[in-house]
Amino acid sequence: MNEFEKACSEVEQDETYETEVENCIEFLKDAKTATVTFSQGRYITKIKKLAEKYPDQVQIVHRNKNSIVAHIPVKAIKISIIEGRERTEEEIERAKAAFAKYREEKKQSLSSDAVETTNETT
Repeated sequence: MNEFEKACSEVEQDETYETEVENCIEFLKDAKTATVTFSQGRYITKIKKLAEKYPDQVQIVHRNKNSIVAHIPVKAIKISIIEGRERTEEEIERAKAAFAKYREEKKQSLSSDAVETTNETT
């Protein structure tokens, strides 16, 4: 048993250690591969799907009921902040009106297409 497997085994046996709290991404400068550890379900699922889709690039190293450890390409890591745009009440009202106009035009277009199709078939 290698050192990693031994450490994992010891952690799993230690009931006081909370294994479901750690998420970690590790890689060296200029490395092509990163080691990731996730305990959140959405990330575990994402890693499993990536491993199925790209088995030559994503390797699951260890999996237990609470976490996953995998090697992934560094280029798969994306860090960003999604910022919402502040809008004035006037901008919101203009957008609502434009969308309502678009829906009405789309509705009329669909109904006129249906009438033309009916006329063509008769």
